[in-house]
Amino acid sequence: MAGGVQFLFGQFVPQCNHNIDKHFNDYYVLQYMEGGEIDLRIDARFYRMHGRWFWSSYPGPRISFHASDPAKTWMHRYLAFRGPGVKEWMEAGLFPIEPQQPSPAIDYSDRFDDLLELSRQSDRWSLLRASLLLETILTELAEARTKPQSVPQWLENALAEITALGADIDYYRLAMEAGMSPRTFRRRFAEALGTSPQAYAIACRIGHARQMLGATELPIKTIARQLGYRDVFFFSRQFTRFARISPAAYRRTKEA
Repeated sequence: MAGGVQFLFGQFVPQCNHNIDKHFNDYYVLQYMEGGEIDLRIDARFYRMHGRWFWSSYPGPRISFHASDPAKTWMHRYLAFRGPGVKEWMEAGLFPIEPQQPSPAIDYSDRFDDLLELSRQSDRWSLLRASLLLETILTELAEARTKPQSVPQWLENALAEITALGADIDYYRLAMEAGMSPRTFRRRFAEALGTSPQAYAIACRIGHARQMLGATELPIKTIARQLGYRDVFFFSRQFTRFARISPAAYRRTKEA
């Protein structure tokens, strides 16, 4: 135990199909969904979450979650922990958290992967760093909850669809649903995130592809299809252009 927190287990599941329905008796979990759609119940409270969300599991209420129908899987990361440090986080209002969408400006996937890797180590310093990193994430989420809504609803809706695994993105429809012309939608999206909707979508897909290539043994053709590419050769060219390495070579670096 380092920093008053004992890490129990955690995992990155690119194609999660868990069906959880239980009381968490003596440990806590930070859950992070990066893509897909799930139904979550915390006692009588119901949430349907699409895209990127954090939520927590903790002793007390009955908590259940599973893929929404007709969704079959979602991209899931989680880390379980316990210890006196958790009580301090609870007293400070950092934990537990209600379902919360993170800032689109922060890429939590790599940070959560770092957190998982550090939590699996046995030396004191790695575990202390894991505790500090987890506290930093919880603090950022708590700080965001105290601020006025900084992400307009139209942008949240657009990001949820753009980041969904395998989604066919209709940018014209997204603009119409936002009450904007396509030109205005592209301009306001770029003002908010510093890039175009199309470039953001490609970056998300390439990020998902990196994670799936490194964490699964799925064939490259299957990964391409699940990410919405109809042509594996186009996927490979696009991945190579953005990652500066082919999908097959990238996977070999992770295996090494």
